[in-house]
Amino acid sequence: MANTKRQAATSAPSDPNPQEAFSGVFNALVSGTSRRIYAPDLLGALSIKGVLAGSVIWETGGQRYVVRENSYLVVNRGQPYTFTIDSATPSTTLSVFFQHGFVEEVHRTLTQPDSALLDFPDAAPPGSLIFRQRLEPEPSGVLAALRGLHAAKTRGQISTTATEEAFFRIARALVREFPRAEEAASHFSAVRASTREELLRRVLRGRDFLLSRMDESVSVADAARAACMSPYHFLRVFRTAFRVTPHQFLTTQRLSRARALLRGGKHTVTDVCLESGFQSLGSFSSLFRHHFGVSPQEVQRGLAVDIAAH
Repeated sequence: MANTKRQAATSAPSDPNPQEAFSGVFNALVSGTSRRIYAPDLLGALSIKGVLAGSVIWETGGQRYVVRENSYLVVNRGQPYTFTIDSATPSTTLSVFFQHGFVEEVHRTLTQPDSALLDFPDAAPPGSLIFRQRLEPEPSGVLAALRGLHAAKTRGQISTTATEEAFFRIARALVREFPRAEEAASHFSAVRASTREELLRRVLRGRDFLLSRMDESVSVADAARAACMSPYHFLRVFRTAFRVTPHQFLTTQRLSRARALLRGGKHTVTDVCLESGFQSLGSFSSLFRHHFGVSPQEVQRGLAVDIAAH
């Protein structure tokens, strides 16, 4: 590692051991900033990998995921992964490492009736909840909860109890939000469950490709190739699953990232336009205003209220 700064908010006593945080001894929110990092063959607790600024590569399960401000990745307990930052400007990570069994217990509490929870109060075993490998994009309650905890910790305005409750909010958002891609499989007309599962697996791989290369010029054919599908089959299945075309999805995600960059106040509107994958400043500004109801310049200067996207 080089040029790295790390901060952590935990639900453990003060001055925790960082290795214990990564290993699931307690909950920890870890943020680090660097231009160059290469950390291969890591293992740890169930974790959420997010980014506050820049782009970070996580590789796991034979797949490469580029995480930016508008998406996150979940790595399951004991799942090997490699972590890389290699950029001209600093990138800032924002990751949660959960205490073993913490998310499983939140899931059990949200899915079981009170009578069952009273009769069987023992917590769910760690590792019994497995998340499908994929990037999950905005809009996201998980990302909102992560940013909220980080902002409160940065301001020094959060107590130990409030930190604990914030981790519960993050876990609850994860349990409620992550199944939404699985729900997309119900839109498929395929009769066999195995066919629906394979369609979902492939279309998610194509969506991951789009999210990982959103600052590049990519085509439907490129994403279809990553999904091992023909271009029109991928287009049709993607639209069925997510109710938008790949182009509409990619445009929305680029705009979401652009808003995050503008709020950071460290980039010009032209830089944000190019970093978000848009080629024309005029079309970018027009799309941004149509989508958010305010101009990029107003967001950059902090003059815009937080308006939900159309």
